[in-house]
Amino acid sequence: MTAQPVLKTDLVQTQLVKPCLVSSELDIELNKDLSKELKKSTQSKFSKAAARYNTHANVQKHAASDLLALIKPGINKNKLCVDLGAGPLVNTHTLQSVFSSVIAMDLSLNMLQSSDLTAPKICADMDNLPLQANSVDVIYSNFAVQWSANFSALMQSLYSILKPGGQAYISTVIEGSLNEIKTAFAALDSNSHINTFNSELYINQSVQNAGFTINSAKKRIYTDEYTTPLKAITSIKAIGATTQNHTNTRQGLLTKSALQKVCSAYPLINNKACVSYHVVLLSLEKH
Repeated sequence: MTAQPVLKTDLVQTQLVKPCLVSSELDIELNKDLSKELKKSTQSKFSKAAARYNTHANVQKHAASDLLALIKPGINKNKLCVDLGAGPLVNTHTLQSVFSSVIAMDLSLNMLQSSDLTAPKICADMDNLPLQANSVDVIYSNFAVQWSANFSALMQSLYSILKPGGQAYISTVIEGSLNEIKTAFAALDSNSHINTFNSELYINQSVQNAGFTINSAKKRIYTDEYTTPLKAITSIKAIGATTQNHTNTRQGLLTKSALQKVCSAYPLINNKACVSYHVVLLSLEKH
């Protein structure tokens, strides 16, 4: 009996995924809700951040730990797991101790190549998943799905690729995040300088509309502290998270005086410049 291929392509005929399979090989069209330029910008910025990502992704590490804790104790290890938005494969390595087979998927080829970890890798767009229906046991995704052009459609896709009884463990950034940076830039102009994030209500409605059963939904606020506003502002660039997912953005680099104005307006707590992320941790199941 021939194994069902994981990929929607004849490039791979078994569940062994071609390492570093680039999305262009799949002839994927970009989602109409997000322009090709914005998608390329997202890919470019995360690729540039690959070398320094692990050093600065402190909040992401805390969320990853909390998300891993949601995985059912005693779960059958003989499962195929996809680490969606795997980045430099930090969580992929941990997941390999939980599941027998783990595939790392990310939009940034540089992120995937920055790790020496031995694991199947797919460079692909989460909004155009190259995976067969009913082919995956577990989906793990930490701090990634907020970059989707269409979260509701993504949840439907994830539901489709999971086998009946499959689980999805997802953390996503929601509205209220980066408010300190938003406040600081409001002193400069009325343009948006941060991403627009989905509401907690929309997240919950989307996963339920896709057909998922919500076993757990927890809201957390993770905060990083920096000694100066400039370091706080720079921190989101260091992890590649400066791509705006809308069109009302300020174009061009900040002048020195403009940057000083933003830093002066940055709200401080005990003389620390904080960057806060509001996050929902989801444990989902397909019946």
